[in-house]
Amino acid sequence: MELESQKDALGRRGLGVAALSYDSEAVLRDFAARRGITFPLLSDPDSAVIRRFGLLDPEYPPGDRAHGVPRPVTFVLDPAGVVRSRLAEESYVNRRTAASFLVLAGGEGAGARELRTEFFTVRAASSNPVVVPGEKVTLHVDVDLAPGFHAYAPGAGSYRALELRLEPQPRLSYGETLLPESRPYRFEPLQETVPVFEGRVRVLRDVTFAGGRDWGDALAAGPATLVLEGSLEYQVCSATKCYPPAALPLRWTFEVRPLDRERPPEALRRR
Repeated sequence: MELESQKDALGRRGLGVAALSYDSEAVLRDFAARRGITFPLLSDPDSAVIRRFGLLDPEYPPGDRAHGVPRPVTFVLDPAGVVRSRLAEESYVNRRTAASFLVLAGGEGAGARELRTEFFTVRAASSNPVVVPGEKVTLHVDVDLAPGFHAYAPGAGSYRALELRLEPQPRLSYGETLLPESRPYRFEPLQETVPVFEGRVRVLRDVTFAGGRDWGDALAAGPATLVLEGSLEYQVCSATKCYPPAALPLRWTFEVRPLDRERPPEALRRR
């Protein structure tokens, strides 16, 4: 389970882990034993806590076997138990990974590849090189601009702004490119002020893998390899010279594993 694999990394950031579901204690004990889960799994069989937090999923009405299941939401609490952030997913099928949270908080992804140009060094990685259908992961591209050079940010007029482009894939969907705050740069010869980046720039973009049904027979025989290609678009200038717009090809390789569809023993299942 991906959350278990990131437990120590979360702990190094002072974050403990617990998961709440409407499953019985017996079901959770069975699941934890089968999957080697060591963090707390909290049982809310009557969905009392789920209702109190307004998390009951309306997709499953009374009478449905799944009635009482919560919508997928992640809470971050401080040591006093105060909720400091809350992230709700759009669909129960698609869930952000714990490693994605860490990358969004400034952590390092896996499988980094380093590329160099005349103007900068790039390290491209992904929060998760191994995924299952339905997971949302985060790509990050760290751009270290050489001293004396700047790259353009969105809103820089005719200059090509920094952008992470991704090639369309039938089983993938993409979030918007996230960039840090830029700074204004004044170029006196042209009497213009434009937004730019200098130093290190982290470029982020979410990638969501379609749910299990969309993979059809692709994973029937086991894990599959998926290669995602894209490019970093940019334009770099110094205080005296502007270089033509360019694009640096990038790629990420994922191992996509089948969903774990093993259910608890018949005697423990919800009726």
